[in-house]
Amino acid sequence: MGSKSGKTRAFLPAHSAIEQPIYVNLKEKERIEIMPEKPSREELLNQVEGAAHRYEKEFHGCSRCVLKALQDHFHLGDGATLQASTPLAAGVAMRGETCGALLGGLLAVGMVTAKEDLEDSNALINSLAAGFRLARKLEKEFGTTNCTKIQTDRLGRFYSLADPEQYKAFIEAGGYVECPKVVAKIARITAEFILDYQEKTKAH
Repeated sequence: MGSKSGKTRAFLPAHSAIEQPIYVNLKEKERIEIMPEKPSREELLNQVEGAAHRYEKEFHGCSRCVLKALQDHFHLGDGATLQASTPLAAGVAMRGETCGALLGGLLAVGMVTAKEDLEDSNALINSLAAGFRLARKLEKEFGTTNCTKIQTDRLGRFYSLADPEQYKAFIEAGGYVECPKVVAKIARITAEFILDYQEKTKAH
């Protein structure tokens, strides 16, 4: 649609590095389509990090928030995949065990590195090794991959989200201030890991 100023608006995808519409002067009454610029590596990482932080802060569920941010920018999986990631949040079904954000990242890595063919043993080994490397990176970043320990480091103690009173205390203690930071960082590290993997794969 042309505007009153004689310019047309080209709306870009939500994942584009350019969030504002582009205006193009029209010399003739014709439609002009503009392809958005491909974001730089740093811009892409910033977008993934920002999306994950926003999702966790607004909607919660660390595993699905990391996965959704990665899905948005790497086009991985589908809605069913996102649904399947949901119970992994808060240290696996609110148990405070393995960090749900890490698990969301591992699901994304699996979609990038694994195969549907169960007989492909090489793909199995490759995906397991990739997951191991990602978990080790996150362990180095946070000192642990355990939800209880990460919570304790950030909030001073662990709060069981399965307990309504503790969940309330978790919120009051700044749980949805600190957890989005962790989720965002894990999403960024995972995105960087995927980019590195894809580059190495193309090189071979």
